[in-house]
This record gives sequence, structure tokens and C-alpha cells, in this order.
Amino acid sequence: MPRPLTSLADDIHIPTLTVGQTLDFALSTKAPGSGGRLPGVSREEFSVEVRDLLLRMLNISHTKSTLVGNEFVRGVSGGERKRVSIAEMMATSARVQSWDNSTRGLDASTALDFVKGLRVMTDVLGQTTFVTLYQAGEGIYDLFDKVMVLDHGRQVYFGPPSEARGYFENLGFKSLPRQSTPDYLVGCTDPHERQFAPGRSSLGVPSTPEALEIAFQASSHYKTLTSDLAAYKKEQEEEKKDQDAFRAAVVADKRKGAAERSPYTLGFAAQVKALTVRQFQMRLQDRFQIVTSYLLNLWIAFVAGIIYYNLPLTGAGGFTRATLLFVCPLMMIFDSQGEVGLMMVGRGILNKQVSWRA
Repeated sequence: MPRPLTSLADDIHIPTLTVGQTLDFALSTKAPGSGGRLPGVSREEFSVEVRDLLLRMLNISHTKSTLVGNEFVRGVSGGERKRVSIAEMMATSARVQSWDNSTRGLDASTALDFVKGLRVMTDVLGQTTFVTLYQAGEGIYDLFDKVMVLDHGRQVYFGPPSEARGYFENLGFKSLPRQSTPDYLVGCTDPHERQFAPGRSSLGVPSTPEALEIAFQASSHYKTLTSDLAAYKKEQEEEKKDQDAFRAAVVADKRKGAAERSPYTLGFAAQVKALTVRQFQMRLQDRFQIVTSYLLNLWIAFVAGIIYYNLPLTGAGGFTRATLLFVCPLMMIFDSQGEVGLMMVGRGILNKQVSWRA
């Protein structure tokens, strides 16, 4: 059963977990079974190796023992938190991945390393990767197999990146000096930025989204695209070997206890174990919550002990004793209401991980 298409949303993480623990949990739910690992490599060794590889690839190895943090908990920087989100999604090993402006907040060299990592994962793992980027450099642009240019939702080009610039130049758009190919392609769809070649104007060059779409559909690129698509569909209908191999690979990734038709890699018991470990890590590292909870309970015990001290053993003290026995558990119940806020904050994380079948 193919894994679902996944996307990267906001950088939402459990703030009291370290970067290493965040990735450890993601890998604990996605580490393949014995049939999906190299012989002699245990699940723990596999997870540690992949975790360290992701940290090195995104240049955040130094943050492994640092809390992820958020607006209230001090942790890693915003750019590093973005890279943690990227590493967490990479750990899912999804067959189809969608990255929406995922280099936002990254410097140029880190963005290039990130896209190089996507290139390696796409080639080695046979993934399908969709990426939307703004202000991509030439080095990033050259790493892609295909490029799609959209104008108001209309496809005005889809084909090899090396041929995109020449296509728009042949239409009559001027290429400016020292202008990168991504900036040039985006500029061709912007009425305020594009320029026409000498002797050309909007009267003879497709300038509206509709005209650009019609020009692309009349081009050789579109004919090649439609013929490749028809050939692929025909191959998928006639050739079942690749489909059977894919299904076998998905089954091999499942660990003991996971149903064959389940979208999850882990069985129910292993999921409970992974969540229990994470919950203990969250609580033990949330020092503010632990300290305030213990101080509150100690204060209640101290006050209740003073009131309880030297109460008459007759019926005159019965009402006070009953009140204290009621108030003490009631205060602890009020203390536990603080969990409601944490639960609501964690809903975004829960929804994200459920969509990843974690």
C-alpha cells in the first residue's frame, strides 16, 4: 500500500524534547523491520546512523542535545528549528514528498545542502519529490529533473530545466545580464518585471496566462510530455513486476505486530511503547512544570497539616477532617488541569504525525 503524500507545514515540535529525541521518536516509528534493513544491522543501529546522517546533512549536529524550544521555552534558533522540521520529514521515508518553500529561513549554503540531500534521497530511495522554492540559486536549479512554471494556476512550461530558458527566449522574452535562470523564469510571468527582446512587444509575444498556456500546448515540449505520460500509463497497465516489487518493499518495512494492510510501520504495542518513552522524556525535561507542581503539592500538604494538627478527636473535629480530606484531592485535580493546555498545544503535532502515519 503506497504511503501518503506528505507536506511540510509550520515548525511545530514538542519544545521540551531535544533535537536528537525528536528525531529518535520519528525514526522509532519509521525504522524498517528486519526485511528492510541490511543483514546484521539492528533497529537501534539503523536509527542512530540515519539520525546522525540527517543532522550532519543539515549542519545541526551541534544541536543534538539542545531543546527544540518555542516562544516560551529557550531552545534552538528559528533556522535550526526549520532544519529539524526538514529532518523529521526526511525520517518518514515517504515515497511521495511535497516541500513547500522549505528553504525559508535557511542561508544559501544550507539551502543548497538541503536540496542536495533531497537529490540523493530521490536517487537512492526511488522517491518522488515535489519542491516549490522562492529565489532559488542556479546551483539548486540544476539539481532538478523537471521544472514547472505556473502563471495564475496555468501551466506555461514543464520540461527539462536546461531547456526552459531557451524556450522563453524563443517566445520573445529578453534575458537580462547576470540574471539567474529561476529569476528569469519567474520574471517572464510578471508583467512588471519581464522585458521583451529587441523588436518584440506584447503584441507578438504571448503575455497573458492564457496565451502562454496555448503557446506551451503548441510546443514540442508539450508533445513530448503527453507522449511520455501515455507511454508510462501503458507500461503501468502491462508491466506488473514493478508494482509487485513496490508492494513487497512496503511489507518488508513493517515490523513485527503491524498488520499487512495497516498504513503504519509499527504495531499497536510498539506505538504505545514509543509514546510512553516520549512522554517520560517530555515530563522529566519540563523542569518548570515539575518544580511548580511539587511546590504546590508541598504547600497544600503543609497548610493541610497545620489545620489538621491538634484537631479534637470528638465529633467537633469531624467536619474539619472531612473538609480537609475533600480539599486536598481537589487541589491536586486543579493542578492536573494544566495538562489541558499542553494537550491543546500538542494537537498540531498529533495531526502532523498522524498524517505521516507515525
